[in-house]
Amino acid sequence: MKRRAALQWIASFAAAAIAVPARLFGQPRELTAESVSFLHEVATTVLPTSLGANGIRGIVDKFVGWTRGYREGVALAHGYGHPRLRKSGPSPVPIYSAQLTALASEAKARGTSWPALDLDTRRSLLDTALTKAGVRSLPPRPIGQHVIADLMAFYFRSSEANDRCYSALINREVCRPIAITTRKPAPMR
Repeated sequence: MKRRAALQWIASFAAAAIAVPARLFGQPRELTAESVSFLHEVATTVLPTSLGANGIRGIVDKFVGWTRGYREGVALAHGYGHPRLRKSGPSPVPIYSAQLTALASEAKARGTSWPALDLDTRRSLLDTALTKAGVRSLPPRPIGQHVIADLMAFYFRSSEANDRCYSALINREVCRPIAITTRKPAPMR
């Protein structure tokens, strides 16, 4: 290899190495305050009302915390017999922001805010958004397909939701000794 070709190759590689992180840092890493506020409004439509306003707010805050703690390229558990290790994909935050903005725009196009819409209209808007995103069922965990489906999966697939469903302290996703698993779960207080 000639020296000139080698220098050109090194320069192009260095430019590419600089451009990739710059592109990654250019994307939002956290939901904006407006997005979080709107997510709180939408959550009252998709989460159980039995949680109450404070419970719903707490679930949304935990979900927002999950988005803040999301890390790209983290090794995920692979199933038995699957030799290939999967890694977490890019942060879903930019997609979430766009989806929340689209929902807010839909509500505004109807001349009002999200909470002022009747329940059937809110459900219709969410159904349209989820269909457009290709969501056909509740994912096993947040996967970045749509922010509302991920919020629902975050709650409904949690130990907390499981415990509320059975009105017992099952702690499905909590590490516990085997001896405890043979006893009937204690009722919730």
